[in-house]
Amino acid sequence: MDDENNLPTLTDEGYSPEAIANLERAVEEFAESLLAIKSEDANIKVFESLQITMKGRKRRMGDIGNVESPDDPMKIQLMIYNKEHIEEVLEFIKGNGFPAKNEQGSQFIHVRVPKPSRMQLEEIGDDVNRRTNAIGSRLTKIKTNTGLRIRAAMEKEFIDQRIAGIATKKIDANLERCTKEVRIIGLMKRKQILGSFFKTVERDDADLLKVINKRVKLEQQRIENQNQLRIQAEALANQNNEMVNNDNISNPQQPDNNLSSPVAVN
Repeated sequence: MDDENNLPTLTDEGYSPEAIANLERAVEEFAESLLAIKSEDANIKVFESLQITMKGRKRRMGDIGNVESPDDPMKIQLMIYNKEHIEEVLEFIKGNGFPAKNEQGSQFIHVRVPKPSRMQLEEIGDDVNRRTNAIGSRLTKIKTNTGLRIRAAMEKEFIDQRIAGIATKKIDANLERCTKEVRIIGLMKRKQILGSFFKTVERDDADLLKVINKRVKLEQQRIENQNQLRIQAEALANQNNEMVNNDNISNPQQPDNNLSSPVAVN
């Protein structure tokens, strides 16, 4: 076989496709992890952190019962693990300024909580920032690990320098794209949580906000166009139905006089 046929080609390079797939998977997992974070989580976290002294030992609400808010973020439902603690915990909750009640024989204590404060919301926003920075480090690690593999492949002459250079450029470009995307996703989530309390904290926040606003505008235009097309299609369908109905009224079915008359058979 000729040596030319043994030369590596770009199709032999599987490093950049694998790295790009790992980068995109990391972005997807990051976006999915943020879906579970909501502003009402601030109420649950604050309530879980309340500490009650029982038998000389301080215990958090989250340790003595399951804390959740299934229906209304302003209404917390605490399921006490041990029924013997219900009355003590109920009085403690009321003593801390939370309206609470328990129905006879139920393990649940229903508690009303105020809206999250600015400080509580900012704590959740800071958590989103930490997650965003962490995923950025994960993306960089994916690039670094793949770069080491590419270098090792070059040293063992599995791929040549030209292919290694092309693969590295593709990975660098996608790292930049994915890093920007996670920054945008994190910023959108923080803006959603903080609402009117939102403010930029990172140097590139202002530039990313422009990208976000542009995306929101394009999405609104897309939805408006879809609605307009749907309305036009429904109007055209109604018009066609009316035309068909009018034709049926103006041209009722006439008997066919061309049919042969029955012939008498002798």
